[in-house]
Amino acid sequence: MEGAERPGRFTLIMASNLPSARPGKPAMEPVAFPLGEHVVTEADGRLTCQKCGGSATLAEADKFAETKCRREEKPGQAAQQQAPASTIPASKPACDICKAGEGREKTPILDPTTAQINQKLLCSNCFKDYLKILRFSGPRFGRVKARAPPNGVWFSYGENAGSILFTQISGVWPCPACDEFYENLYDVVTHFAAKHTEIANKPNERVTVDVEGKQVETLGTAQGYLICICGFVAENDRHLAKHYINSHRETV
Repeated sequence: MEGAERPGRFTLIMASNLPSARPGKPAMEPVAFPLGEHVVTEADGRLTCQKCGGSATLAEADKFAETKCRREEKPGQAAQQQAPASTIPASKPACDICKAGEGREKTPILDPTTAQINQKLLCSNCFKDYLKILRFSGPRFGRVKARAPPNGVWFSYGENAGSILFTQISGVWPCPACDEFYENLYDVVTHFAAKHTEIANKPNERVTVDVEGKQVETLGTAQGYLICICGFVAENDRHLAKHYINSHRETV
């Protein structure tokens, strides 16, 4: 996990540009997602509100979500943002985000106002984009946020709750606290909330770790992960100390 990119955090579903079209096919329009009062699209790692024109980087998404959207939609703008015509059979559910693809992936979306986990059906493209967003939604320690390792995503159960790391292994989602495993992210997230409530609602807290005789402050999660000031995610004290010596020798 060393060398991870700097992440961002948000509990609202957000925008991420859809994959580029294959050569010879027209490019797909970016899908707009709600983010606080904004309706944003993402391109090249930057979010842009389609209503007020405000923008922010992915790492600044949580702060951007708290800002006011200063301008209402312009006449005709809503029509321009309509989803492309669906090509799926009427008997199949449409994606709850783009409305064009077939909704196959049961996805947990946290409502920040009620702290309720809503189920959405996403197509494969929108689900991949959502997983990308969750990977950047790790806890913040200082000015840097933690990014999940490959195949992992962060999920927070509320404003005052900590961050739980879920990892997909061989196509299934095992519960990080027991021996249960599930075929989709929604089921493992809701199982964790129901069966491991104390861990799910435990906030992250600052802890100190001994690194060659020096007390180093770090952020501990309910699962025992330790977040370095650079955003590195350590599995335990020894892992963090090794990283600190290798990457922050000058401060030890």
